[in-house]
Amino acid sequence: MKNWQTILLSIALAVFTWFLVTGREVVETWVDMPVVMTNPPEGLIIEDGLVDKIQVRLRGPKGLVGNLSSQNLTYTFDVGKLRIGEQTMEIETSRIPLSSTYEIIEVKPNRLKLLVDRRVSKKIAVEAAWAGDINSDYTLHEIVASPDVVDIRGPETLVRKITKTRVVMKEDFPDEVPRSWSKDVALELPEEVEASPAQVHVEAFFGPKMRDVWVKIPLEAVSPAGYKATVAQDYVRLQIEGPEFLFRDNEYRKDVKATLVFDPAPKPGKFDLEYDVSLPEGCRLVKKNPETVATTLKKN
Repeated sequence: MKNWQTILLSIALAVFTWFLVTGREVVETWVDMPVVMTNPPEGLIIEDGLVDKIQVRLRGPKGLVGNLSSQNLTYTFDVGKLRIGEQTMEIETSRIPLSSTYEIIEVKPNRLKLLVDRRVSKKIAVEAAWAGDINSDYTLHEIVASPDVVDIRGPETLVRKITKTRVVMKEDFPDEVPRSWSKDVALELPEEVEASPAQVHVEAFFGPKMRDVWVKIPLEAVSPAGYKATVAQDYVRLQIEGPEFLFRDNEYRKDVKATLVFDPAPKPGKFDLEYDVSLPEGCRLVKKNPETVATTLKKN
């Protein structure tokens, strides 16, 4: 029985001695502390130089140092006196939340070089651009953004330099080209600058490349009932504008017609008559030569 008590007492003394020695043993370690800003000046932003955390090298009792990671320690950084421009702020060891039990040996970084700017907003114009490839027979007629004015907000030094922004539509139409194409496109701005809205609706309008040609075609003259019409010429020349690809062969000529126009109540005599012109789809009449045709009407 006495042996059992002696053994138990020896174990207790050993454990106590171990804790006593461990608690008095001094060790060094690095501790990460998140940085929390307080009193931020209204309208100002820290554009560069702020860190998320600092590292503190400290010395203290081994038993206590081991518990630091569970204490959620943070360094409070008072930014209430910041001014616009570049400035250096010291990391004050007196603000590090550690008791006098610990000795602070080193802090990384020990100072912050901050770039402070004012946050401003203004309106700027939006320009739309096209960056795609299209069939060589077609061309871009117009591209528009809606809205064409947006609000931007960000650091004054950046915003002051921005007078306009642009949006780029990137689509390829190597074969069939639509008359129009639209999509929502994001604005091209620096990351530090926000826009409202952040994207705009862009619509592009396309059409075939056009050119003018002169064409000589027969003049159709169907005499009114009871009359015989004699025309001074059997052909007329027309200047027409149409898609380039249409004029690559003569098939289009089948759809070009010139028809003499007679009065609904004709009378015998000599007249300078106009004539109607019909053209292929997508073409327009530029000029007629001649404008009128000398015609003689005689009763049968």
